Amino acid sequence: MAIASSELVEREIRIEAPPSVVFEFLTDPAKMVRWMGTEAVLEPWPGGRYYVNPSGHEPASGKVLEIIPDRRLVFSWGWEGGALPLPPGQSTVEISLEPDGDGTRLRLTHRDLPADLHSYHGLGWDYALPRLATVAAGRDPGPDPLRSIVRGTLMVARSLPPRYLYRFALRRLRPLKSRQPQR
Repeated sequence: MAIASSELVEREIRIEAPPSVVFEFLTDPAKMVRWMGTEAVLEPWPGGRYYVNPSGHEPASGKVLEIIPDRRLVFSWGWEGGALPLPPGQSTVEISLEPDGDGTRLRLTHRDLPADLHSYHGLGWDYALPRLATVAAGRDPGPDPLRSIVRGTLMVARSLPPRYLYRFALRRLRPLKSRQPQR
């Protein structure tokens, strides 16, 4: 279920795994990269570092604000590198886990986003949370589409305002240009 308002992005999903298993996939960096990103760091204490690189190109970072094992994780979030006008730590992500029969009800709230980045972050969570549900339930989520330059670019083009696309594209193309042989 997706809910969007002018102040926040909310998502809710049921996962076929107990809260303790889901929590591990939110806090163990090796398990995080199985559903989101190419690298991750999470220091599981208030004030600890939160870092994830969802596509391999644009890392996001912040600080752990609250952590209650198997129940709740709150961290600040923003993008490194300046391609998007949301610096590290500027927004807040709250994730709550509740037992739901043999599974877990996950509720995510992402607040303090600039209005023109709601769609982008909403689409990102719509992509990431089903992958989390799949891997936490013990199944293979398949190849990560955000690691594909074509699929990642299509997602960005569908959800970002045009004024950010140029900076975003430059960041994606720089690594390709540096790999070209020098003449």
